[in-house]
Amino acid sequence: MAMTKEQVIESFATVNENGEVTDFDFDSFDNLVKELVEARKNMRADAKEAKKAKKAEENEVKSEEGKKYYDSLSTGAEFKYVASDGTVVTARKITTKSNSGLSAACEVVAGLEVKKSAKRYPKFYQVIIPATAA
Repeated sequence: MAMTKEQVIESFATVNENGEVTDFDFDSFDNLVKELVEARKNMRADAKEAKKAKKAEENEVKSEEGKKYYDSLSTGAEFKYVASDGTVVTARKITTKSNSGLSAACEVVAGLEVKKSAKRYPKFYQVIIPATAA
């Protein structure tokens, strides 16, 4: 069972027979607080790393499926992907000189304001696979 704040504080206090606090072990109390803050910091870091690893694993699976779908499209075919800000973008598949296969080479058709070039190279895990293609 977890201790309440009052129970923790009482454990560092010296109380006389009248129930009055006569002394308090501030050094031990401060040390406990320091250790708890460090433990919280480590737990948050571990949770962040676990979340990051889970996201990477999910993206790896999505990347495989997204690449299969993208590769099945012919040049000029339209598809959708999710931009990093969450915007759904409609794009047209293009061919590039590189053909490295590391990203979905495309040209923006709709859903994104184009400033200089309409060409984009989203990661395969960003590609939206329609239910009809599954």
